[in-house]
Amino acid sequence: MAEATTTEQSPLVFLRTRDVCKKIGRERSALFALMEQDPTFPRPFKDGNTRQAPNYWLEHEVEAWMREWMKRAKRV
Repeated sequence: MAEATTTEQSPLVFLRTRDVCKKIGRERSALFALMEQDPTFPRPFKDGNTRQAPNYWLEHEVEAWMREWMKRAKRV
């Protein structure tokens, strides 16, 4: 039997916009600016077709982006 990847073993956890902001330490407007400026930032899923439909991110994708960002970040 082939080994499952980490994401297959872990339950999927969905994050709302406020949860992503809290996790990455940015305000909502900065989150959406980051999405425009950084093509590596995970894209959300929309729950519906309307503008007001909530966005959801997969937690493991956000955390993977955070790990990569830390590798690129300049330590002071």
